[in-house]
Formats: sequence, structure tokens, C-alpha cells
Amino acid sequence: MKNIHKSIILSLVTLALLLIIGSFKISPPGNTSIAVIICNDNPIAFKDNPALSVSIVKSYFLRKGRKKWSEMNKDILPVDRKKNCPERELFYVKVLNKTAFEVESYFIEQQYQSGEDPPHKFSSDKEIIDFVGDEIGAIGYININSLTTEAKTKVKVVLIINN
Repeated sequence: MKNIHKSIILSLVTLALLLIIGSFKISPPGNTSIAVIICNDNPIAFKDNPALSVSIVKSYFLRKGRKKWSEMNKDILPVDRKKNCPERELFYVKVLNKTAFEVESYFIEQQYQSGEDPPHKFSSDKEIIDFVGDEIGAIGYININSLTTEAKTKVKVVLIINN
């Protein structure tokens, strides 16, 4: 019985610490700019109006009210970074207005409630560019310096976020 009480107390303390840590907003790093990208074959943004608003990008990435791209009836596939990096911090703060803990919790809850897959996660901008370029429903973010001529043959920019 004593061990059960210890386990419960330890679990509650751990949960409280996670909530406290998760409540702190992280300031994005100084010299980072990111580009939110989609597949070149995705018809959502046209050359005469290529930009999407921050709120639209947020709704697509979080799949809030939008599970599919309406223009082509394809599932929205958010793409994220595996580990913390300046690009992820900037995207979470400026676009999602959430901490890493809040984003992770949101997608766990979505998976539990509706069976939605969490975002695909990659380690590098190149991996993100390759995946987004191959998947018409994907939406991700990369460092703006990774937008090479080759990358632009695969993906198009729908939003630029400067810090």
C-alpha cells in the first residue's frame, strides 16, 4: 500500500512539473527565418497569391476544422522536426502560439480522440523538403536558407516567418 501511495505522489509531482515547465513560453532565437512549404503540385496557393496567413497555416498544421485540403480532397499531413531547433521554436511561437509541450500534448490528444496520426517528424530541412515535395498533402517548415534552386523544384513557399 505504501508503494502505491509513493507511485501516485511521484506521478502527481511529475505531472505538475511538466505542466509548470510547459507553461513557459520560449522566445524564438534571434537570426532565424523560416519558410512554410507545401508540395509544388498542391493547388492551394497560386503564383499570383502565394501567401497564406499565419492563422490559415496554423489551422492546416493542427488540422483544426480542416482534415483535408479542400481543393483536392487529400489528407493534410503536417511535418515537424524531431528535435528542438531554432526553426521549430520559431514556428511554434510565431505560428502555433504554443510551447513544445503544448504541441506534443495537442497531437497526443488528437490521436487519442480521433485516431489522427501525429505529424511526420524529420531531422533535417533536406528530409522535410524531400517528403513535402513527394507528398501532395504535406505542409512543413524549413530554414529559409535551405530554399535552394533544387528545393524550389519540389516545394513552394506559402508563408515566410522572420524573427
